Amino acid sequence: MERWNPSLDLSKQEQLIMKRLNRVRALFGFLRTKRHILFDDDFQAQLEGMYRDTGAGEEAHPPAMMCMVLILQGYVRASDAEAVELAVMDLRWQMVLGCLGATEPPFSQGALQAFRERLMAHDMDRVLLERTVAMVRDGVAKRGEGQAVSKALRVAIDSRPLVGAGKVEDTINLLGHAARSIVRIVSKILEREPEEICKAAGIPLLLAPSIKAGLDINWSDARQKATAIDILERQVSSLQRWVGRNLDNYENEPLRPYIEAITVVKDQDLERSPTGKSIIRRGVAADRRVSIEDPEMRHGRKSRSKRFDGYKEHIARDLDAPAIVACAITPANRPEEEGAKPLGEDITAQGFTIAEAHIDRAYVNSPLVLETISSGGAVFAKPWAQRAHRPGLFSKAAFKIDLRAKTITCPAGEVEPFEPGQTVHFDPDACGPCSLRAKCTVAATGRGRSVSIAEDEATQRRFRKLQRTRAGRAALRARVAVEHSLAHVAARKGSRARYIGTRKNLLDLRRAAAIQNLEAAQHMEREAAQHMERKAA
Repeated sequence: MERWNPSLDLSKQEQLIMKRLNRVRALFGFLRTKRHILFDDDFQAQLEGMYRDTGAGEEAHPPAMMCMVLILQGYVRASDAEAVELAVMDLRWQMVLGCLGATEPPFSQGALQAFRERLMAHDMDRVLLERTVAMVRDGVAKRGEGQAVSKALRVAIDSRPLVGAGKVEDTINLLGHAARSIVRIVSKILEREPEEICKAAGIPLLLAPSIKAGLDINWSDARQKATAIDILERQVSSLQRWVGRNLDNYENEPLRPYIEAITVVKDQDLERSPTGKSIIRRGVAADRRVSIEDPEMRHGRKSRSKRFDGYKEHIARDLDAPAIVACAITPANRPEEEGAKPLGEDITAQGFTIAEAHIDRAYVNSPLVLETISSGGAVFAKPWAQRAHRPGLFSKAAFKIDLRAKTITCPAGEVEPFEPGQTVHFDPDACGPCSLRAKCTVAATGRGRSVSIAEDEATQRRFRKLQRTRAGRAALRARVAVEHSLAHVAARKGSRARYIGTRKNLLDLRRAAAIQNLEAAQHMEREAAQHMERKAA
C-alpha cells in the first residue's frame, strides 16, 4: 500500500494560494503546513493497519489522504459527491491533498464511503481526535515556553440534543412504512409488481397512496380508530405470513430489519383487547422505537417543555488547553450519566486523569463523578434549587439536615429519620396544631409536611457551599467554556443528524471536535507568531 507522502515545501502556486487564506477558510492553510505532523509515520501506520495485505482487489487509496478528505468534508459540510468534485474543482482542496493540477478525482465516492466504514470499524476516528488533542497541547506547551502540560485535566462536560435523521412516525405509519419496505424488497427479489404482491399477501391497504387514506375513517371517532388499527395489524400479519411461505431465508438481509421493526412496533404499541382485537397499548413503552429508517432514535427531553427525537451529543472539554478531549453519543431517552462513561474511558485511554470535573448536574450520579471523587479529584456543578412550593412557605433550606445522624429537623423542632433518596413525611399529629403550619405547608388536614432527600444530598450540600463564596461561584462559572464549545459544534454541524445510527453520528461528532481542535491549534500558532513580531519590534 502506498503511503501518503506529500511535499513539505510550498510550490509557487501553493504560496499564492496561501496568501489568500489569511481571513477566509484559513484552516486550509494550516492543514497544508501541518499535515505531516497530524499524519506522522506512527498515525499513518495505524491507519494502514486497518487493511489486510492479501494482494487481492484494487490498490487502496493512501489512508492518511482519505482521512484528510473526511476532515475537509466536515470543514466545508460537503456531501460525499461534493467532496469528489471539490477535490478536482477547488484549488484549496487540491493543495491540502497534494494533488494540485489533477484533472481527475484522486478518490471515488464509493472509496470514501468504504473508508468511513473501515475507520469506524477500527475506532480510528477516536485516534484522529486524540491526534488533534496532542497538537493543541503542544501549542499550549510552546506558549508556556516549553513548560509541561499536566496530564491531570480540569474537564468540563455537557451535552446537547441532536435531532435524528430518520422520520418520526406514529404506530399506524410505522407499521405501514415497514410493510411498504417489505413489499418493495420482495418485489425486486421475486420480480413481481408490488400491486400483485399486495393482493396476494392480503394487504390491500398498501394499494392506497397512504395507509390512512386506505383506511378512510373518521379519525376523531375512537371506535373507528380502534377498528382501523385492528385491520392494519391483521393485514400486516398476513403479509408476514405470506413472505414466510414464499421466500426462503426471508429473515435475512435486506428484509430482516423491516421484519424485526414490525415485531418491535407491535410489542411496544399494541395489545389484545378482551375480544381478541389489536388495540393501542395504554401508556408509552420505556424504550419506544419512533422511526423505521433509524432504529436507534428515541424520544427525549432537554427540559420539561422542550422535547426532541434523536440523540444526545456529549463532549468533554479541557479547561486549560482549549481542546475537546472526548465525545459520546447516546439515544435521546438515555440519562446524561450514561454519556459520561464513554467520555471517561476515552480520557483514560489517552493517559489522562481528571483532577476537576465541571459538570451539568444531570451527570452527578455518573460513574465518572464517583471515580473522580474517589481518586481525590474535585467535582463542580450547579446544585438543585431549594425553592418553596409556594411563595411564603418554608423552603427545604429552612430544615436542618444532619447527614451523619440521618435526621431532619423542621423549623418548629420536630425530628424525623431519613434514608438518602427517600421523601420524609412529618407526623400529622405534630404538624396539625403547630403554630408554624401556615408558613410550612398547605397539605390537607390529617397530613404533615413532606421533604425529599436526594440520593446525593451530601454532594448537593457541597455544591451549595460553593455558591455562597465568590471563589466558589467563579469555579462554577468555569463550565461556560464547554457550553461555548458545544455552540461551535452546533454551528458547524447544525441541529439535525447527518447520518443514521449512533455510531455514524459519533464519527461525525468526533470529526467536528477534531476540526475545532485544529482551529484552536491554528489560533494559538497565529497568536504566538504575532507575539514574536511584537517582541522583535
